[in-house]
Amino acid sequence: MAPHLLLVLHILFFLARLSDTQSVSTVRHVSVKQGGSITIPCLYNQRYRNNVKYWCRGYYWLGCSSVVRTDHPKTSGKTSVSDDINQRVFTVTMTSLSPSDSDCYWCIVERKYKAGDGDRLQISVTPDTPGLYVDQQEVTGVEGQNVTVQCYYSEAGARGRWCRMGGKCLLNSGTLDGTSVTLHQQTNIVTNGNVLTVTMSALRMVDSGWYRCANGYYQMPVHITVNQQTTKQNTTTFMPTAQSAVSSQPSVSNIQTLEHTFFYLLKVGNALLFLLCNIIGVVKLRENRHQDDTKDV
Repeated sequence: MAPHLLLVLHILFFLARLSDTQSVSTVRHVSVKQGGSITIPCLYNQRYRNNVKYWCRGYYWLGCSSVVRTDHPKTSGKTSVSDDINQRVFTVTMTSLSPSDSDCYWCIVERKYKAGDGDRLQISVTPDTPGLYVDQQEVTGVEGQNVTVQCYYSEAGARGRWCRMGGKCLLNSGTLDGTSVTLHQQTNIVTNGNVLTVTMSALRMVDSGWYRCANGYYQMPVHITVNQQTTKQNTTTFMPTAQSAVSSQPSVSNIQTLEHTFFYLLKVGNALLFLLCNIIGVVKLRENRHQDDTKDV
């Protein structure tokens, strides 16, 4: 297709998107280190939950080449896609990136009987230090605690921002959707660039989602997952139960056994005493008889 015709169609598509509120959004421009990977979130409107979504490569939407789709194929080479209809976001992951992967890409939602809805971004793969990067795109926190993200900028003196995807941005410390956020800018001695340290305090479950570091035209998406705090095990003081209290006291059967033993010993003692008295009586009787016989003699 001729380039000028593609341009005309792209302009028409852009005007159509202006007349129909855009309901798909993503980042604008990401910079990735050669050999690295990147995950791109594509946010969409609630009404697109059941629509097919796809990842398309090319500057113009009408002339782009579909790479992966949420129906088929979900994986193609080093690119994969997944759709979370509950969070209303489909994510595309590209691994083992090379400079040849540098291009414009589209997050697109198919719509019946009308043009698809989408948003475009640019991916730049460089063998040098990326213009904006983070240690990891997936960060996990615990409800009620803090989480810290560091965003690195290769441009010295640059000032970064922290944004909620689909929401507002912070240039200075403040609150983001009701959560306290502290921003601290400092110089990175190693890269001679800046580091934006983001600290989100007293995390809530609603803070889970996609955020982005932003610096000029560069943006880097970061996903924060907030897990519920595990229940602390309370120190338990042992209280004897009724059963243990009863078991600590002599049982009725034990008392009866003791009584039987006592009466048995008493009877045995009486019998021994009676036998002993009889023996003494016999001995005395024999001694008396012996004395009587001696007198008679």
